[in-house]
Amino acid sequence: MKFIRRTLPLLLAVVLMIGPLSISASAAGNTMYGIGFVTASALRLRSEPNTTSEILDTAPRNDCVVVISKEGDWYKVNYNLQEGYMHEDYVSVLTRENAELGYGEVNASRVNLRKGPSTSYGRVDVAAKGDKCYILGLNEGWYKVIYEDSICYIRSDYLSLTEIPYENKESENSPLFFRLGKSTGTAPSASALKGSDKTDETETEESKPEESNPQTPSTETTPEPVTVTGQQILAKAQQYLGTPYVYGGASPAGFDCSGFVYYVLKELGYSPYRTPADQYRQGTYVAKSDLQVGDIVFFAGTYASGISHVGIYAGNGQFIHSPNSRSVVSYSDLTSGYWANHYYGARRMG
Repeated sequence: MKFIRRTLPLLLAVVLMIGPLSISASAAGNTMYGIGFVTASALRLRSEPNTTSEILDTAPRNDCVVVISKEGDWYKVNYNLQEGYMHEDYVSVLTRENAELGYGEVNASRVNLRKGPSTSYGRVDVAAKGDKCYILGLNEGWYKVIYEDSICYIRSDYLSLTEIPYENKESENSPLFFRLGKSTGTAPSASALKGSDKTDETETEESKPEESNPQTPSTETTPEPVTVTGQQILAKAQQYLGTPYVYGGASPAGFDCSGFVYYVLKELGYSPYRTPADQYRQGTYVAKSDLQVGDIVFFAGTYASGISHVGIYAGNGQFIHSPNSRSVVSYSDLTSGYWANHYYGARRMG
């Protein structure tokens, strides 16, 4: 009895210590499981982890999802800001992956941003509730972000997604730094991100610079926007049918795939980028069902992961391109077979 009387206060103290710790742990949110890319041509997002539940949405191949958790054979995911379930057989998931998810919003007060993806790394900054972070990827439950002027990490349960991932087909934006986990060639940085922001270029009377000599008329003119029809793009492309494939080529002496599109658009007055991934950042997104003659069509996973091939839509399910498999600029079918299976998306340059 004396032993019990002596040890009872100690046991009560331990219980009181454990109780608050348990409550604190259970109150913390769950970090994200990983980043996934859809591998099926069309994958259903369901309300429950079974094939009989309601279909909430359908994701095309290569669209990105944020995986919240794993439940049996199903992933619970956030797809285009909607939570649901996708079967594991049709999603390629990594717990450490690059993916531009757009801007997220800090959902707690005084959240530490760190140099690396764990609390063992030093603190870079402290974010307030409502602050914005540009998400570059996920690393073992931590989002890699651009915050202010730093690239740093924030625990994923402290950052709420607010945009459709930039590489998804429904997004109105295009990724700057990564696509399908691969670099676009532009290194992530705060300055590069700020340089891509759209600014209001409307000039007021107060903001106009003072002319050094108002009596002298200016010889500068504002460039006219390029106004080219899809038929004109197609007609220009058709001029080079039969041109040989040349790796790295971007002239009538020989084209590679993006060199062909680059040359055609440049001849018509555009300022195109040179690689397929960069070319996908130009123009406006076009759904496959809305393709028109002259649209630029893109393909992924041909000889490399990510966007790796490009051509020009010619109508009736056909497109013109410079494939190394045929050695010349030629037509191919977009509606079935190899190119249909690797189709990624389309942009309109108008």
